[in-house]
Amino acid sequence: MSQQSDETPNGTLGGSDAPGGIRRAQPDKAEVAAVLDEIGTLLELDGGNPFEARAYQNAARALNNAEGDITEMVQSGAVAKLPGMGKTLVARITEYVTTGRLALYDELLERVPVGLRQMTRIPGLGPKRIRQIYESLGVTTLDELKAAAEAGTIAALPGFGAKSQENILKGLEFLASHQDRTLYPVAQAQAQAIAAILRELPQIVRMEVAGSVRRRKEVVGDIDIVGSVARLEDRKPVMDTLLAHPLVASVTGSGETKTSVVLRSGIALDLRLVNDDEFPYLLHHFTGSKEHNVALRGRAHAQGIKINEYGIFRSDQLIPCANEHEFYAAFGMAYVEPEMREERGEIEAALEGKLPHLVEEADLRGILHVHSNWSDGKVSIREMAEATIALGKEYLGMCDHSKYAAYAGGLDADAVRRQQAEIDALNQEFKGRLRILKGTECDILRDGALDYDDETLATFDFVVASIHSNFNLSPDDQTQRLIRAMENPYCSILGHPTGRILLRRDGYAPDLERVIARAGELGVAIELNADPNRFDLDWRWHRFATERGVRIPICPDAHTPDGLKNIHYGIGIARKGWLTASDVLNTLAVDDLLAFFAEQRQRKGA
Repeated sequence: MSQQSDETPNGTLGGSDAPGGIRRAQPDKAEVAAVLDEIGTLLELDGGNPFEARAYQNAARALNNAEGDITEMVQSGAVAKLPGMGKTLVARITEYVTTGRLALYDELLERVPVGLRQMTRIPGLGPKRIRQIYESLGVTTLDELKAAAEAGTIAALPGFGAKSQENILKGLEFLASHQDRTLYPVAQAQAQAIAAILRELPQIVRMEVAGSVRRRKEVVGDIDIVGSVARLEDRKPVMDTLLAHPLVASVTGSGETKTSVVLRSGIALDLRLVNDDEFPYLLHHFTGSKEHNVALRGRAHAQGIKINEYGIFRSDQLIPCANEHEFYAAFGMAYVEPEMREERGEIEAALEGKLPHLVEEADLRGILHVHSNWSDGKVSIREMAEATIALGKEYLGMCDHSKYAAYAGGLDADAVRRQQAEIDALNQEFKGRLRILKGTECDILRDGALDYDDETLATFDFVVASIHSNFNLSPDDQTQRLIRAMENPYCSILGHPTGRILLRRDGYAPDLERVIARAGELGVAIELNADPNRFDLDWRWHRFATERGVRIPICPDAHTPDGLKNIHYGIGIARKGWLTASDVLNTLAVDDLLAFFAEQRQRKGA
């Protein structure tokens, strides 16, 4: 059985008092945990003690499950009370939080070949097996790994074989198509950390993160930061500050207007500075997308107008713009939100005054699809409920796994009854503050049946039906499987409909046109799973879905209270898909939502 993979993207920020006199933004728990987890991997790749490696990985999990600010935890000594935290680990965490650097991490990054670290992104190829290949064949790069697999030498290694070798070649092909890409939250956090420091410099008038980060793309190739100064001579101290930043690993270009660096995480970053009157044009140009800009330039050219990063010109006469709103107004267009600038009809809609009012985080009335420690969540229902109340939401849809997902602690029918009794008691306690809805993330079995019988399914307020196994069926079989699941009278929401894990696997490629069309006919919602590793349903399908009457809930798929912040990322993806508040299911009030689910069942003859 293929198991669900819910991996946290790696990305390092860290540090408050960095070298060179630069004040750093404090790292959060996720950043520190990511570094600890990577140290565990690096230790394994380096041939270190497996127990030591596991200790760092366990410490990373303990931090991710802990509540509270990491800096306060270090200062109060609370970090030492977390499970598995020995003196050495506490010292390492303290070093990273207080200095922004971790000597052991830097040493391992120097010692372990980059190629070995890249190999860990190949599904099924863990550090132990990578080390075996390295020691047996001397392979240190992806190209060498490919050559060894094509020559058949990997299949001959103990414990591998022809199938493992074939999977490595498939994994290498996948990596090649996603080379130099980074998950959005990692790039966004690092971009904002650097921009926040530069923005405080007295020379800066305006500064923004641009590029695909500003457009909130699900994966990012590089980071663009643009800024303005009052005087051209003010650019050098800003550039020098960037070059001295401890996140910067190397410099690939440095000039008066543009500086290019590579961050320690491997992400390339460009900083561009201009006079303040040129800033709106620069910001628009480097926000992109390329396709949006090309289409806009084409329309401008037909009007005798030229656009570049330094201005809008008619007969070489600058058309002054104080900001991007005035930039678009110069063409008789409504302002186009950055997320929409992908050349998917936004220019025509802006010219016709038909751009939608995009959904905002404040529009969400409740949260659906979260897990508790009844299955593979890390905390109790009570803790998830309290975190939801703190976010100002009025309902929480619990969706622990069904029995087939044994690897995730799936609930049998008896456990379902006991969990629902706990929810009833909590609802009495939280009355007037929060309504906890009884839900399940119910596995879709190989033949499209749901994992519970109808009697059990009828006890839930709603059912999220998801695939977590048998990924290798044909696209037609997967399509039929999803459609049969949605036809079940108790299926409320189709969960992460392609099963993709960004930068790790493509998913199982059903015919989404058929699946979405059938969902519209049945009244079944399709979730936007806001876990940044998924972002599934892909934003490129959102308008196709809403045009067919499909409602799209934005679901964090949270396993901890911190995981509820996935909603923020999901809003960005929803906006890219042109979703409005009325398109999103969990903008409904709780009574209206329950009526929606009840009508679904009635419509399908439950």
